[in-house]
Amino acid sequence: MSEFFLFLFPIAITTILVWGAGVRSKRACGGEAWDLEQAKSLQAFAALMIILHHMVQRITDCGGVNKGPVTAWNSFGILFTSIFFFFSGFGLYKSQRDKEQYLKNFLRHRLPMILIPFLLTNIIYLIFVSGGRIGGVTDVFTSIFGFTLMNGNAWFIVELVFLYLAYYVCFRWSRSERAAICKLTVFTVLLVSVSLLLGHDGSKVGGHWFMGEWWYNTTLIFIMGFLFGKYEDPLKAFLLRRWKLLLPISVVLLIGWYILMEFVQGRFGYYREWEGHPGYPEKLLTLLVQLILCMLFVFVLLLVNLKIEFRNPVLTFLGGISLEVYLIHDVFRKGLPGGTGGQMPDLLYLALTYALTILSAWVLSKVDHFLIDRYHRLGKRR
Repeated sequence: MSEFFLFLFPIAITTILVWGAGVRSKRACGGEAWDLEQAKSLQAFAALMIILHHMVQRITDCGGVNKGPVTAWNSFGILFTSIFFFFSGFGLYKSQRDKEQYLKNFLRHRLPMILIPFLLTNIIYLIFVSGGRIGGVTDVFTSIFGFTLMNGNAWFIVELVFLYLAYYVCFRWSRSERAAICKLTVFTVLLVSVSLLLGHDGSKVGGHWFMGEWWYNTTLIFIMGFLFGKYEDPLKAFLLRRWKLLLPISVVLLIGWYILMEFVQGRFGYYREWEGHPGYPEKLLTLLVQLILCMLFVFVLLLVNLKIEFRNPVLTFLGGISLEVYLIHDVFRKGLPGGTGGQMPDLLYLALTYALTILSAWVLSKVDHFLIDRYHRLGKRR
Protein backbone atom coordinates (compact mmCIF):
# COMPACT_ATOMS: atom_id res chain seq x y z
CA MET A 1 0.00 0.00 0.00
CA SER A 2 2.86 2.40 0.81
CA GLU A 3 4.17 1.91 -2.74
CA PHE A 4 0.87 3.27 -4.05
CA PHE A 5 1.19 6.38 -1.90
CA LEU A 6 4.72 7.00 -3.22
CA PHE A 7 3.19 7.51 -6.65
CA LEU A 8 1.23 10.43 -5.21
CA PHE A 9 4.43 12.50 -5.38
CA PRO A 10 4.70 12.62 -9.20
CA ILE A 11 0.92 13.15 -9.32
CA ALA A 12 1.25 16.10 -6.92
CA ILE A 13 4.13 17.62 -8.94
CA THR A 14 2.16 17.32 -12.17
CA THR A 15 -0.84 18.87 -10.43
CA ILE A 16 1.32 21.83 -9.43
CA LEU A 17 2.23 22.29 -13.09
CA VAL A 18 -1.30 22.10 -14.50
CA TRP A 19 -3.13 23.85 -11.63
CA GLY A 20 -4.52 27.09 -13.01
CA ALA A 21 -3.29 26.30 -16.52
CA GLY A 22 -5.32 27.89 -19.28
CA VAL A 23 -5.94 27.13 -22.93
CA ARG A 24 -4.68 29.93 -25.12
CA SER A 25 -7.08 31.63 -27.48
CA LYS A 26 -6.43 31.25 -31.20
CA ARG A 27 -5.23 34.83 -31.36
CA ALA A 28 -2.82 34.36 -28.44
CA CYS A 29 -1.57 30.91 -29.45
CA GLY A 30 2.19 30.84 -29.64
CA GLY A 31 2.59 34.49 -28.72
CA GLU A 32 3.80 33.98 -25.15
CA ALA A 33 4.66 30.29 -25.45
CA TRP A 34 8.25 29.51 -24.46
CA ASP A 35 8.69 32.97 -22.91
CA LEU A 36 10.61 33.60 -19.68
CA GLU A 37 7.62 33.02 -17.40
CA GLN A 38 6.77 29.73 -19.10
CA ALA A 39 10.43 28.70 -18.98
CA LYS A 40 10.53 29.40 -15.24
CA SER A 41 7.35 27.36 -14.73
CA LEU A 42 8.73 24.37 -16.62
CA GLN A 43 12.07 24.64 -14.81
CA ALA A 44 10.26 24.59 -11.46
CA PHE A 45 8.44 21.45 -12.58
CA ALA A 46 11.73 19.94 -13.75
CA ALA A 47 13.52 20.72 -10.47
CA LEU A 48 10.84 18.94 -8.44
CA MET A 49 10.96 15.94 -10.76
CA ILE A 50 14.76 15.77 -10.60
CA ILE A 51 14.58 15.64 -6.80
CA LEU A 52 12.08 12.79 -7.10
CA HIS A 53 14.40 11.02 -9.56
CA HIS A 54 17.30 11.23 -7.12
CA MET A 55 15.23 10.10 -4.13
CA VAL A 56 13.77 7.19 -6.08
CA GLN A 57 17.32 6.14 -6.95
CA ARG A 58 18.04 5.97 -3.24
CA ILE A 59 14.90 4.19 -2.03
CA THR A 60 15.07 1.64 -4.88
CA ASP A 61 18.87 1.21 -4.90
CA CYS A 62 18.89 2.55 -8.49
CA GLY A 63 16.10 0.21 -9.56
CA GLY A 64 17.26 -2.89 -7.71
CA VAL A 65 14.31 -2.72 -5.32
CA ASN A 66 10.80 -2.42 -6.73
CA LYS A 67 8.73 0.34 -5.12
CA GLY A 68 5.83 0.22 -7.53
CA PRO A 69 5.18 2.65 -10.40
CA VAL A 70 7.43 5.35 -8.93
CA THR A 71 10.41 3.04 -9.64
CA ALA A 72 10.23 4.22 -13.27
CA TRP A 73 11.59 7.61 -12.12
CA ASN A 74 15.04 5.99 -12.05
CA SER A 75 15.07 6.55 -15.81
CA PHE A 76 13.46 10.00 -15.98
CA GLY A 77 16.25 12.24 -14.71
CA ILE A 78 17.65 12.96 -18.17
CA LEU A 79 14.24 14.14 -19.40
CA PHE A 80 13.89 16.84 -16.78
CA THR A 81 17.54 17.89 -16.97
CA SER A 82 16.89 18.47 -20.68
CA ILE A 83 14.39 21.19 -19.78
CA PHE A 84 17.14 23.15 -18.03
CA PHE A 85 19.58 22.75 -20.92
CA PHE A 86 16.97 23.67 -23.53
CA PHE A 87 15.91 26.91 -21.87
CA SER A 88 19.53 27.79 -21.08
CA GLY A 89 20.32 27.76 -24.80
CA PHE A 90 16.96 29.20 -25.86
CA GLY A 91 17.10 32.06 -23.37
CA LEU A 92 20.71 32.83 -24.19
CA TYR A 93 19.97 33.36 -27.87
CA LYS A 94 16.81 35.40 -27.21
CA SER A 95 18.61 37.65 -24.72
CA GLN A 96 21.34 38.31 -27.24
CA ARG A 97 18.74 39.09 -29.91
CA ASP A 98 16.55 41.37 -27.81
CA LYS A 99 18.95 43.17 -25.43
CA GLU A 100 21.35 45.88 -26.48
CA GLN A 101 25.04 45.28 -25.74
CA TYR A 102 24.18 41.92 -24.22
CA LEU A 103 27.40 40.30 -25.41
CA LYS A 104 29.54 43.18 -24.16
CA ASN A 105 28.37 42.79 -20.57
CA PHE A 106 27.63 39.07 -20.71
CA LEU A 107 30.45 37.62 -18.61
CA ARG A 108 30.23 40.30 -15.94
CA HIS A 109 26.48 39.96 -15.52
CA ARG A 110 25.62 36.38 -16.36
CA LEU A 111 28.38 34.31 -14.73
CA PRO A 112 27.89 35.64 -11.17
CA MET A 113 24.21 34.61 -11.33
CA ILE A 114 25.26 30.97 -11.41
CA LEU A 115 28.71 31.09 -9.80
CA ILE A 116 27.64 32.77 -6.54
CA PRO A 117 24.97 30.10 -5.77
CA PHE A 118 27.51 27.47 -6.86
CA LEU A 119 30.23 28.67 -4.47
CA LEU A 120 27.84 29.20 -1.59
CA THR A 121 26.36 25.71 -1.84
CA ASN A 122 29.86 24.23 -2.21
CA ILE A 123 30.66 25.59 1.26
CA ILE A 124 27.44 24.13 2.64
CA TYR A 125 28.19 20.71 1.15
CA LEU A 126 31.77 20.83 2.43
CA ILE A 127 30.44 21.32 5.96
CA PHE A 128 27.50 18.92 5.92
CA VAL A 129 28.02 16.32 3.16
CA SER A 130 31.76 15.78 2.78
CA GLY A 131 31.40 12.22 4.11
CA GLY A 132 35.08 11.69 4.92
CA ARG A 133 36.21 12.57 1.40
CA ILE A 134 38.35 15.48 2.59
CA GLY A 135 41.94 14.39 3.15
CA GLY A 136 43.72 17.72 3.53
CA VAL A 137 43.86 21.45 2.79
CA THR A 138 44.04 20.83 -0.94
CA ASP A 139 40.74 18.93 -0.86
CA VAL A 140 39.12 21.82 1.03
CA PHE A 141 40.29 24.29 -1.59
CA THR A 142 39.21 22.19 -4.57
CA SER A 143 35.84 21.48 -2.96
CA ILE A 144 34.99 25.12 -2.21
CA PHE A 145 35.89 26.25 -5.72
CA GLY A 146 34.26 23.22 -7.28
CA PHE A 147 37.26 21.57 -8.91
CA THR A 148 36.07 18.44 -7.13
CA LEU A 149 32.34 18.39 -6.46
CA MET A 150 30.98 17.50 -3.05
CA ASN A 151 27.60 18.23 -4.62
CA GLY A 152 27.34 15.89 -7.59
CA ASN A 153 24.44 17.91 -9.00
CA ALA A 154 26.67 20.97 -9.39
CA TRP A 155 28.13 19.45 -12.57
CA PHE A 156 25.37 21.34 -14.37
CA ILE A 157 26.81 24.69 -13.24
CA VAL A 158 30.35 23.73 -14.27
CA GLU A 159 29.12 22.74 -17.69
CA LEU A 160 27.05 25.91 -18.09
CA VAL A 161 30.14 28.00 -17.32
CA PHE A 162 32.03 26.24 -20.11
CA LEU A 163 29.11 26.67 -22.51
CA TYR A 164 28.71 30.35 -21.60
CA LEU A 165 32.42 31.01 -22.11
CA ALA A 166 32.32 29.19 -25.44
CA TYR A 167 29.26 31.22 -26.47
CA TYR A 168 31.04 34.46 -25.60
CA VAL A 169 34.21 33.55 -27.49
CA CYS A 170 32.34 32.22 -30.53
CA PHE A 171 30.07 35.24 -30.90
CA ARG A 172 32.67 37.81 -29.91
CA TRP A 173 35.18 36.73 -32.55
CA SER A 174 33.14 35.37 -35.44
CA ARG A 175 32.36 37.19 -38.66
CA SER A 176 28.77 36.02 -38.80
CA GLU A 177 26.11 34.57 -36.56
CA ARG A 178 26.01 31.38 -38.61
CA ALA A 179 29.75 30.88 -38.12
CA ALA A 180 29.40 31.51 -34.39
CA ILE A 181 26.60 28.96 -34.02
CA CYS A 182 28.61 26.39 -35.98
CA LYS A 183 31.63 26.95 -33.73
CA LEU A 184 29.50 26.70 -30.59
CA THR A 185 27.98 23.44 -31.86
CA VAL A 186 31.41 21.99 -32.62
CA PHE A 187 32.63 22.97 -29.15
CA THR A 188 29.61 21.32 -27.50
CA VAL A 189 30.11 18.10 -29.50
CA LEU A 190 33.79 18.07 -28.48
CA LEU A 191 32.81 18.63 -24.84
CA VAL A 192 30.45 15.66 -25.00
CA SER A 193 33.07 13.52 -26.74
CA VAL A 194 35.80 14.27 -24.19
CA SER A 195 33.47 13.48 -21.32
CA LEU A 196 32.43 10.18 -22.90
CA LEU A 197 36.08 9.22 -23.40
CA LEU A 198 37.02 10.05 -19.78
CA GLY A 199 34.68 7.40 -18.37
CA HIS A 200 33.75 7.26 -14.68
CA ASP A 201 35.56 8.75 -11.71
CA GLY A 202 37.05 6.08 -9.47
CA SER A 203 39.09 8.34 -7.19
CA LYS A 204 38.60 8.58 -3.40
CA VAL A 205 37.59 12.24 -3.40
CA GLY A 206 35.44 11.86 -6.53
CA GLY A 207 33.53 14.64 -8.23
CA HIS A 208 36.12 15.35 -10.90
CA TRP A 209 34.90 17.25 -13.93
CA PHE A 210 33.39 15.56 -16.99
CA MET A 211 33.57 12.03 -15.59
CA GLY A 212 30.25 10.18 -15.69
CA GLU A 213 27.43 9.93 -18.22
CA TRP A 214 25.36 12.64 -16.49
CA TRP A 215 28.01 15.12 -17.67
CA TYR A 216 27.18 14.57 -21.33
CA ASN A 217 23.96 12.66 -22.01
CA THR A 218 21.79 15.82 -22.16
CA THR A 219 24.32 18.53 -23.05
CA LEU A 220 23.47 18.78 -26.74
CA ILE A 221 19.92 19.85 -25.83
CA PHE A 222 21.57 23.21 -25.15
CA ILE A 223 22.23 23.54 -28.89
CA MET A 224 18.66 22.48 -29.63
CA GLY A 225 17.48 25.35 -27.43
CA PHE A 226 19.84 27.76 -29.14
CA LEU A 227 18.54 26.80 -32.59
CA PHE A 228 14.92 27.01 -31.47
CA GLY A 229 15.67 30.52 -30.23
CA LYS A 230 17.13 31.53 -33.58
CA TYR A 231 14.26 30.13 -35.62
CA GLU A 232 11.52 30.71 -33.02
CA ASP A 233 9.04 32.59 -35.22
CA PRO A 234 9.02 30.28 -38.26
CA LEU A 235 9.07 27.23 -35.98
CA LYS A 236 6.05 28.46 -34.04
CA ALA A 237 4.17 29.22 -37.25
CA PHE A 238 4.94 25.76 -38.64
CA LEU A 239 4.07 23.91 -35.43
CA LEU A 240 0.82 25.80 -34.91
CA ARG A 241 -0.38 24.90 -38.40
CA ARG A 242 0.31 21.20 -37.82
CA TRP A 243 -0.24 21.01 -34.07
CA LYS A 244 -3.13 18.51 -34.17
CA LEU A 245 -1.08 16.09 -36.26
CA LEU A 246 2.30 16.58 -34.62
CA LEU A 247 1.25 16.21 -30.98
CA PRO A 248 -0.23 12.67 -31.11
CA ILE A 249 2.55 11.48 -33.43
CA SER A 250 5.20 12.94 -31.10
CA VAL A 251 3.63 11.39 -27.99
CA VAL A 252 3.50 7.94 -29.63
CA LEU A 253 7.11 8.31 -30.78
CA LEU A 254 8.15 9.43 -27.29
CA ILE A 255 6.57 6.38 -25.63
CA GLY A 256 7.97 4.00 -28.24
CA TRP A 257 11.45 5.53 -28.03
CA TYR A 258 11.37 5.36 -24.24
CA ILE A 259 10.75 1.61 -24.46
CA LEU A 260 13.67 1.35 -26.89
CA MET A 261 15.86 3.41 -24.58
CA GLU A 262 15.11 1.12 -21.65
CA PHE A 263 16.11 -1.90 -23.74
CA VAL A 264 19.32 -0.26 -25.01
CA GLN A 265 20.33 0.93 -21.55
CA GLY A 266 19.70 -2.51 -20.09
CA ARG A 267 21.47 -4.33 -22.90
CA PHE A 268 24.35 -1.88 -23.43
CA GLY A 269 24.46 1.20 -21.18
CA TYR A 270 27.29 3.33 -19.81
CA TYR A 271 28.81 0.73 -17.48
CA ARG A 272 29.83 -2.01 -19.93
CA GLU A 273 33.47 -1.40 -19.12
CA TRP A 274 36.22 -3.66 -17.84
CA GLU A 275 39.99 -3.91 -18.13
CA GLY A 276 40.96 -3.45 -21.76
CA HIS A 277 37.39 -2.54 -22.75
CA PRO A 278 36.34 1.05 -21.87
CA GLY A 279 32.90 0.43 -23.37
CA TYR A 280 32.96 3.30 -25.85
CA PRO A 281 30.63 1.66 -28.44
CA GLU A 282 28.04 0.87 -25.75
CA LYS A 283 28.31 4.38 -24.32
CA LEU A 284 27.92 6.01 -27.73
CA LEU A 285 24.89 3.93 -28.68
CA THR A 286 23.19 4.64 -25.35
CA LEU A 287 23.99 8.34 -25.69
CA LEU A 288 22.44 8.59 -29.15
CA VAL A 289 19.26 6.81 -28.06
CA GLN A 290 18.92 8.92 -24.92
CA LEU A 291 19.61 12.13 -26.80
CA ILE A 292 16.80 11.44 -29.26
CA LEU A 293 14.49 10.59 -26.34
CA CYS A 294 15.30 13.92 -24.68
CA MET A 295 14.70 15.81 -27.90
CA LEU A 296 11.30 14.15 -28.31
CA PHE A 297 10.37 14.91 -24.71
CA VAL A 298 11.27 18.60 -24.99
CA PHE A 299 9.49 18.80 -28.35
CA VAL A 300 6.28 17.42 -26.82
CA LEU A 301 6.47 19.95 -23.97
CA LEU A 302 6.96 22.79 -26.45
CA LEU A 303 4.00 21.63 -28.51
CA VAL A 304 1.79 21.48 -25.43
CA ASN A 305 2.94 24.93 -24.32
CA LEU A 306 1.86 26.42 -27.65
CA LYS A 307 -1.73 25.81 -26.63
CA ILE A 308 -1.58 25.64 -22.83
CA GLU A 309 -0.26 28.33 -20.51
CA PHE A 310 1.29 27.18 -17.23
CA ARG A 311 0.83 29.87 -14.63
CA ASN A 312 0.04 29.87 -10.91
CA PRO A 313 1.51 31.35 -7.70
CA VAL A 314 3.26 28.12 -6.71
CA LEU A 315 5.05 27.84 -10.06
CA THR A 316 6.00 31.52 -9.87
CA PHE A 317 7.48 31.04 -6.40
CA LEU A 318 9.31 27.81 -7.26
CA GLY A 319 10.48 29.17 -10.61
CA GLY A 320 12.29 31.96 -8.77
CA ILE A 321 14.25 29.50 -6.62
CA SER A 322 14.57 26.53 -9.02
CA LEU A 323 18.38 26.84 -9.21
CA GLU A 324 18.70 26.82 -5.42
CA VAL A 325 16.24 23.90 -5.18
CA TYR A 326 18.36 21.95 -7.63
CA LEU A 327 21.65 22.75 -5.89
CA ILE A 328 20.66 22.26 -2.25
CA HIS A 329 18.42 19.19 -2.26
CA ASP A 330 21.19 16.59 -1.92
CA VAL A 331 21.99 17.90 1.56
CA PHE A 332 18.68 16.40 2.69
CA ARG A 333 18.50 13.52 0.23
CA LYS A 334 21.79 12.24 1.62
CA GLY A 335 21.49 13.56 5.16
CA LEU A 336 18.11 12.13 6.10
CA PRO A 337 18.10 8.44 7.13
CA GLY A 338 16.04 7.25 4.18
CA GLY A 339 16.71 4.74 1.44
CA THR A 340 17.14 0.98 1.38
CA GLY A 341 19.49 1.00 4.38
CA GLY A 342 17.81 3.78 6.33
CA GLN A 343 15.35 3.78 9.21
CA MET A 344 12.98 6.46 7.92
CA PRO A 345 9.80 5.37 6.08
CA ASP A 346 9.89 6.25 2.39
CA LEU A 347 6.86 8.52 2.51
CA LEU A 348 8.28 10.58 5.36
CA TYR A 349 11.71 10.64 3.71
CA LEU A 350 10.33 12.05 0.45
CA ALA A 351 8.04 14.55 2.17
CA LEU A 352 10.75 15.86 4.51
CA THR A 353 13.31 16.13 1.72
CA TYR A 354 10.93 18.26 -0.32
CA ALA A 355 9.89 20.44 2.62
CA LEU A 356 13.42 21.09 3.87
CA THR A 357 14.74 21.61 0.35
CA ILE A 358 12.16 24.24 -0.55
CA LEU A 359 12.55 26.08 2.75
CA SER A 360 16.35 26.06 2.49
CA ALA A 361 16.25 27.07 -1.18
CA TRP A 362 14.07 30.06 -0.33
CA VAL A 363 16.50 31.22 2.37
CA LEU A 364 19.47 30.52 0.11
CA SER A 365 17.91 32.51 -2.73
CA LYS A 366 17.67 35.54 -0.44
CA VAL A 367 21.38 35.27 0.33
CA ASP A 368 22.25 34.68 -3.33
CA HIS A 369 20.26 37.72 -4.47
CA PHE A 370 21.91 39.88 -1.81
CA LEU A 371 25.40 38.80 -2.84
CA ILE A 372 24.67 39.17 -6.56
CA ASP A 373 23.22 42.64 -5.94
CA ARG A 374 26.30 43.64 -3.94
CA TYR A 375 28.54 42.36 -6.70
CA HIS A 376 26.73 44.43 -9.33
CA ARG A 377 26.79 47.54 -7.15
CA LEU A 378 30.53 47.22 -6.61
CA GLY A 379 30.96 46.78 -10.36
CA LYS A 380 29.07 50.01 -11.07
CA ARG A 381 31.28 51.95 -8.65
CA ARG A 382 34.30 50.90 -10.64
